[in-house]
Amino acid sequence: MHVISRRSSSADFPSKGGLGFHRPGIMGKILICFGIIIIFFLVLALVMQNESMNLSREYSKNLSNYLLVHRFRLNLNSFHAQADRYLREPASVEINSIYDGILLLNSQYVELLPIADISIYVEFEVRATGYGLDAYFPLVSRAVGLRAGNSPDYYQVFVNASRIHGYIDIYLNRMLSELMKNGEETYVSLSHKAEILNRTIFFSMIFASAIAIGVILFVTQAITAPLRRLAKEAEKLAKGDLDAGIVEVHTGDEVETLTRSFATMAMSIREYVEGLKEKSELERLLHEEELALVSMGKALREAQFLNLQEQMKPHFLFNALNTIARSALLENAPRTESLAICLATLLRATIKDSGALSTLDEELVIAQAYLEFQQVRFGDRLQWNIDVPRSLGKTRVPRLMIQPIVENSVRHALEPKVSGGFISIKAQKRKEGLVLWFLDNGIGMSKERLADVRAKIAASLQVQSFDQINLPQVAEIPFSEENDVNEEELLEGRSIGLANIATRFGILYGDSCRFEINSRKEKGTLVRITLPLGEKVG
Repeated sequence: MHVISRRSSSADFPSKGGLGFHRPGIMGKILICFGIIIIFFLVLALVMQNESMNLSREYSKNLSNYLLVHRFRLNLNSFHAQADRYLREPASVEINSIYDGILLLNSQYVELLPIADISIYVEFEVRATGYGLDAYFPLVSRAVGLRAGNSPDYYQVFVNASRIHGYIDIYLNRMLSELMKNGEETYVSLSHKAEILNRTIFFSMIFASAIAIGVILFVTQAITAPLRRLAKEAEKLAKGDLDAGIVEVHTGDEVETLTRSFATMAMSIREYVEGLKEKSELERLLHEEELALVSMGKALREAQFLNLQEQMKPHFLFNALNTIARSALLENAPRTESLAICLATLLRATIKDSGALSTLDEELVIAQAYLEFQQVRFGDRLQWNIDVPRSLGKTRVPRLMIQPIVENSVRHALEPKVSGGFISIKAQKRKEGLVLWFLDNGIGMSKERLADVRAKIAASLQVQSFDQINLPQVAEIPFSEENDVNEEELLEGRSIGLANIATRFGILYGDSCRFEINSRKEKGTLVRITLPLGEKVG
């Protein structure tokens, strides 16, 4: 069956009513089929009956010709014997019967004339018999007249008539022989024709039976094949295959009506089930939203309480840091003073509640404070370079975006490296928006770890893949094999921090931003961030 997996409706099955004719139904097709078969057998029977009748007529004609000549011969002999009795004993036979016999024989001879067409030999005998009768009847009439007049010459006249009668009898005998011979030939011919007719009837019956079986099989297949396909589709539908039910049939009968109705029913079931699924999904989403609203309300109340509780802590911390800075100044300890100032800057940036965005200058100040704070620890092992045009200083970027990336580079790329390294921060305004690069020449990441970090960032951004970016060549920096570094422990925090930033990018910008990372083992890591400019933040 030609079965299609698609939606359908009753409109897919064209109605035959608009074409100006009515196609028969299943009962009509069966009746037409049997009608054709019966008509075929009737025609065959009529043809065979006609041939049989033709053979019978031809045989009867030959037999009747033979009997006609034989009867004429018997009547002629009877007439001659009657005439002979009259001549011997006139009182024993009436003279009028003699003349009546002549008239009868003449009429019977006229009936023999069509036999002349059978063959040239029969024609010759018929004509010879006619000539003999033309001579015979006058002699018999003269002899009867002489005998009635008591003339003695009647005997000699009748002798001549008897001689002619003998000739006629010979003609008739040869005619009968020729008819018998022709009858035998005709019988052989008729027997051969009858045999051919019987064979023709036999093979015609076989051929007709084969045609009848073929027609019955064709009609049966035309009726049952769509029903079998419909049964398969019904079985699929019963097993839960909602795409089942499409069986295209253009028979114009009850089967087409059934398949069209079944397709409509299957479509209605499919639409009903899809409607139930949509309703169920909508109810699920509404339930999830209700749960989310309840959870958000609870979290909001907890956050408000904690915010009120935590508002007292920053004042104490800033006062303590100012006390440390003043004491360091009075004790002439500039390094301690710098640490306290940098720490205060970092704490103020983390505690400050200024919304989701800040300026690029503010973010760079925080990053600069963090690097200076860490340089007290690393000394010359930590070097950095910030290359950002002044024109981009007022650009609005996500708050606390740069410092976590710089912190990742210091902790996970440069700290495990004995010789330390450098960090480069660069920003440019391009056609696609604000582009920031963060480059370090630390220990880098393996391909497996890089793939894992990219996957976490992609999940946070809700994107599918990252474009491949070639990492710029950096100078090789010696690495001490004696420095035992656990890469998994070092980089676990890296992926979490970057994923956090990526999540905030996704919330603020959606698909308008890009977050790309490339790394080479023992070479370094490059982070490239592209943010839209002049767009309304969501």
